[in-house]
Amino acid sequence: TIFTLFLKKGWLKTFATLSFLTNTKINFISKRLFFFAISLFLILASIFTWMQKKDKIYGIDFAGGQIQEYRFKKPIEAVRLRDMLKNANIADAVIQQFDKYPENVIIRTPEDTVDKVSAELKKNFSDNPFEVLRIEKVGPIVGQALRKQALLAIIFAMAGILLYVGFRFKHFDFATAGIIAIVHDVLVTLGFVIMSGRQVDLLVVTALLTIAGYSINDTIVIYDRIRENMVKMRKSSLGDIINTSINETLSRTILTTFATLLVVFSMFFLGGEVLNTFAFCIMVGFIVGTYSSVYIAAPLVLLWDKNKK
Repeated sequence: TIFTLFLKKGWLKTFATLSFLTNTKINFISKRLFFFAISLFLILASIFTWMQKKDKIYGIDFAGGQIQEYRFKKPIEAVRLRDMLKNANIADAVIQQFDKYPENVIIRTPEDTVDKVSAELKKNFSDNPFEVLRIEKVGPIVGQALRKQALLAIIFAMAGILLYVGFRFKHFDFATAGIIAIVHDVLVTLGFVIMSGRQVDLLVVTALLTIAGYSINDTIVIYDRIRENMVKMRKSSLGDIINTSINETLSRTILTTFATLLVVFSMFFLGGEVLNTFAFCIMVGFIVGTYSSVYIAAPLVLLWDKNKK
């Protein structure tokens, strides 16, 4: 709307975006089998790690646990609270605070620790009275139900993307390749999260859905250019068209990912403990998603083309 207004008013005569890596002629298609092998290895490694750790990978949301919320008279430091819990052998606790209400603290633990935590708080913060706002327990049955719902959310999201891309490009080869790339991104990102010793909770599922949306958006930009070049380069093979399209959009792909990662890096380093795993997941997913858009999604279209060269 703003661009249209500027154009009508004559305030915007020309518009150009920052670009680099212009006129590149990288043969991405020739390296497709090598990168397919790398991706297959990463997927298998992720699945193996998942199967090896089994239920240990799940956070409180999926495995069950306890949520305790306290309100102190004066704000307290999360670092001091974390050290206190570690000294009391409650090492798996996750602490959450809010900038607007620094006197409120949420403590998440995998087991029932309310008596132990309350005793430690009274002992270490005797000069700072507190009140208990809520004590909630997430049982294993609820955790299993949430796991099932999270899986369904991802499946429905994939199905929606498959239909959207299929109808948009009037060809399900593009859509299927895009979905395979998204499944690749989700599995590889999940593998990195598990290998780094982090737990999978609802925030991670949120991150995975975000990654799916970001990845398919990046892929669609390349697909759009392929569709345009299929008209302009009718005498060229599909392999040449895909190579040209990826090279033409390479600058945009890298710049967009870099700009987005600046925000994610800020969340990772400054967002606190609660957002750390979410930001880590997004960070890995965006890098993997950019890689898959270039080396997996577009080259996959070539695999089932009858006239591939």
